[in-house]
Amino acid sequence: MLAAELPIRLGRSPLQLRAAPTRVEPLPGGSWVMREDAAGGDIGGSKLRKLEWCFADSPAGDVITLGPAGGLHLVSAAVVGRALGVRVHAVAWPQPWLPGAEANLQALHAHAENVWASRSRAHALARLARLYATVRVQSGERPAVWGPGASDAAGTLGWAHAAMELAERAAAGEFRLPARVVLAQGSGGTAAGLQLGFALAGAPTEVHAVDVTGFGATLVRAQSARARRVLEEAGVEVPRLPVFRCIAEPSPYGVPTAAGGSAAAWAAAHGFTVDPVYSAKALAWALSGGGAFLFVATANGRPMAPLLRSALPELPARLAALWC
Repeated sequence: MLAAELPIRLGRSPLQLRAAPTRVEPLPGGSWVMREDAAGGDIGGSKLRKLEWCFADSPAGDVITLGPAGGLHLVSAAVVGRALGVRVHAVAWPQPWLPGAEANLQALHAHAENVWASRSRAHALARLARLYATVRVQSGERPAVWGPGASDAAGTLGWAHAAMELAERAAAGEFRLPARVVLAQGSGGTAAGLQLGFALAGAPTEVHAVDVTGFGATLVRAQSARARRVLEEAGVEVPRLPVFRCIAEPSPYGVPTAAGGSAAAWAAAHGFTVDPVYSAKALAWALSGGGAFLFVATANGRPMAPLLRSALPELPARLAALWC
């Protein structure tokens, strides 16, 4: 099946948030990098492929979503939502402080309709329920609700579509698709989507995800199952999935590692961006294993300064307390 033949009908046609087709560039040893870090206009990173489908599937004027305070998902949703005229309400839970995380939270506060601070992931779910009731009363309509990372069925399908595009471009001779694709695993939707998309394209490419959150392979299987149900309801028969491998990252979430720092320097020398929380750790594992790979650069490589022009010099105390 070709990407253009995917018979999924959303509330609106999938948006085009990326400025141009994602570049796939060569790396030493026959490897390649998928430059999602350079995607988009105001903000880059892998979330745009999910948000293209999530916003198209959510015609409501309000969206509620949740995630770590300094993560890429919340700020991406807020920035894109503001550009589309959609009010994004964020529920953020604590994470370790990093300069990039602080910039993300500042930009989130500047672009979201509101940001609710929670004490933990569990507390975030309770706050989300209260916020849902509040927004529904204020707006008079049901707001859309997205899980962490926008890894719901629509967001996962965005990455299934991406895998199909990759397979088509490789078949056309644009680049050689290695036997494995390597990426960081957070909420699981990107890895699940890639696995589904390669199956639909008939590509035996293995998906190797470095799990930096500790949720493991079970989370990816759950995201895959939700998206698969949507495909099957649309009449799409999903073939046998290619191999998925989940690699546990032993370091705590949000804490940089020496190996990740070396990988970040290597990435910079080869012209692309990784972040210390997610993609640097995944790249470090890919480089340590030997053999060719296609690395998905999931970080935001766009400058943050334009997004911080309307940000406050200091975060409100309730948000500054989210660093742990």
